[in-house]
Amino acid sequence: MLTITTSWDDGDVLDKRIAALLEKHGMTGTFYIPHDYWGKRLSDDAIRTLGNRHEVGAHTFTHADLSAISLDKSKEEIEGSKRWLEDVCGKKIDVFCYPKGRYTPAVRDLVQGAGYKGARTTKQFSLERGPAFEMETTVHVYPFPLRPDAGFRKMFMPFQEKYAGFRSLGASIFDCWSWESVTVAAFDAALEKGGVFHLWGHSWEVEKYHMWESLERVFVHVGNRSDCRYVTNGELV
Repeated sequence: MLTITTSWDDGDVLDKRIAALLEKHGMTGTFYIPHDYWGKRLSDDAIRTLGNRHEVGAHTFTHADLSAISLDKSKEEIEGSKRWLEDVCGKKIDVFCYPKGRYTPAVRDLVQGAGYKGARTTKQFSLERGPAFEMETTVHVYPFPLRPDAGFRKMFMPFQEKYAGFRSLGASIFDCWSWESVTVAAFDAALEKGGVFHLWGHSWEVEKYHMWESLERVFVHVGNRSDCRYVTNGELV
């Protein structure tokens, strides 16, 4: 049976819209929230609501690049975000996500030492969970094959960077005409292979790239299935 998990980074107010779509289609999510990053960050009440209906994970205090700051500062970011969210939610925070996917072995060890049960990376195109503190993902919610807001030279970067990855998941070249079509094809192939299908993204990017309709169509295809099980990142660990 294929296991499905989703995760959403940065704590934007639009995470509430993601949560509603997940619930509509029988799915669940883990929402990784920093304390001080976006001007449109979720309120404490909204974070508590997410924590009661889905799962809340830590994402540092300031969305810091943990690979570029001292270990002492990293420790403050990692432990401080956990304490803050536990105070807001009134429950233990078990999972962490490395901002921008950047970390070092020493940072990974700090996360483990802070009392988390696991941590998510941004490594894509995997149907494996990966090590508990280097959890992998399958598909990023992001424009494909073109990025419409980029200049001509960067417009084709999504195709150049992700085509091989989608092909490795079982999508054909004929599926690569849109993010929706290639994600559905990758999911259908995963149903045959088994493993973990981990969809992740940022609600603010879904808004920026006008992907709400295509995202919901993917949820319609992926959600409410008797041949899959739906778990949070923490449950996956």
